[in-house]
Amino acid sequence: MEGFCWTKRDNVRVRFDRSPCAHLVGAAGSGMRSLADVLVQCGWRVQGSDGCSDDAALLAAAGVRWFHGHDARWISPEVDVLAYSDAVPTDNPERRRAAQLGIPERSYFQWLGRLSAAADTVAVAGTHGKSTTTAMTAHVLIEAGKDPAVCCGATPLGKTSGGRAGWLASPLSGEAGQGGGRLLVVEACEYRANFLNLRPRCAAILGIEPDHFDCYPSLAELENAFRRFAASVPADGFLLVRRDCPSTRRATEGFSCRTESFGLCPDADWSACDLADRRGCFGFEIRRAGRPFCRVRLRTPGRHNVLNALAAAALASRGGATPEQIAAGLSGFTGLHRRLEVLGTWRGATWVDDYAHHPTEVSAALAAVRRMFPGRRVWCVFQPHQASRTARLLDELAASLQNADRVFVTEIFRAREGSPHPGEVAASDLARRASELGVHVLPGHREEEILKALETGLAADDVLVTLGAGRRSGAWEAERRGRTEAEEKNCCAACDFAATDRFRGQTCVEEKSS
Repeated sequence: MEGFCWTKRDNVRVRFDRSPCAHLVGAAGSGMRSLADVLVQCGWRVQGSDGCSDDAALLAAAGVRWFHGHDARWISPEVDVLAYSDAVPTDNPERRRAAQLGIPERSYFQWLGRLSAAADTVAVAGTHGKSTTTAMTAHVLIEAGKDPAVCCGATPLGKTSGGRAGWLASPLSGEAGQGGGRLLVVEACEYRANFLNLRPRCAAILGIEPDHFDCYPSLAELENAFRRFAASVPADGFLLVRRDCPSTRRATEGFSCRTESFGLCPDADWSACDLADRRGCFGFEIRRAGRPFCRVRLRTPGRHNVLNALAAAALASRGGATPEQIAAGLSGFTGLHRRLEVLGTWRGATWVDDYAHHPTEVSAALAAVRRMFPGRRVWCVFQPHQASRTARLLDELAASLQNADRVFVTEIFRAREGSPHPGEVAASDLARRASELGVHVLPGHREEEILKALETGLAADDVLVTLGAGRRSGAWEAERRGRTEAEEKNCCAACDFAATDRFRGQTCVEEKSS
């Protein structure tokens, strides 16, 4: 049987008469889609289910048999192992049926842990920037011929998922890949301490800020989780840390493995200088230990991506990429879906979409949009993510919206939280707090109210920014699909910022930094 396979000691049935079969519950999630692609490329038969069918066509095109909704009927004795995402409860009918049939169950991160144990794993953790840094690192290593396996929680532009089997798809996957290594580049999520399933040889902590309050009520508890993650790096491994983050420094003190730092401060081991901003995208020199390493011109907008690129450079260097390969790889990386993604035009205005849902991310996204489209009126539609996060970060979220000219706050995307409780924070609380800070918040929280207001309020030279980690509803997608052919043809002219070539027709504004 070709490719990666579970063994008997993993308590997963091994079949020698056919390719093994995996059933993925919650298959439409970005992480699960990456796992599906890895398994398919390794020769597994993969089927999956989800209540959301937005990505069914992508999964089917990748070779995944798709089931809409959740039903015990989807599980047959032919299934060898069931994988599930964090959003899937234990009473899910497919999980119950698998238990009845004696089919082993593994969470998404348990699967990544199994892959990690068989590889030289590069794990990217931190409150912000995990997906982008993971994808940047993977792109550099792929372009450098290292043939890494990749599991990323976001999808690179032009791809169907963030998954890649790489050397794991070799007929003898226990051997080194085409690039001479056995690298796995993986996004390491701190939620529920999931990253402790991984066995990294090389790890990065991009920064730590209060978040995931449903499992980390205090910053000390969050820092302790990251400390346990850092402790999983072996003594002969490598740990990369954000130089100017006090929480990261506390969480990583005293370990015996090689530790290096990155940051915009000149005393970091990996630093950036001579920053030049061209409509939101930065060029800069990377320095290692104070000496010139390479020069990079990013195609992904936002000053925060300078930090992500520094981390990716350090990790790719550790993975065997040369300075020249790192410069070429980072300069050629075009970005991820839902990360300052220019979707085109909507009602004549330029539409930018971003996953930002934490105050730091919202501030960074809006600052980047201001650089991308200077002098233009910015409308922001912000979807708060979880009531617990909104309540704990209410003031910070309100302040982060100040860089937009017009703001809508949608109803809270509750994710795993269930139905609202009496007295719980609501969208109106955030809207009121932002208004008190001088933010021009427009009335209405329901999507039909917002869409109607945008229909009459947006002007052709405006920028519409949609922010939030939840799924856009069918109404938004219908509006996007309903753009006229003329709007599509004029998209680049309206945006002046095409996703395929972010520097087309732009002038350079220098911003120097020591």
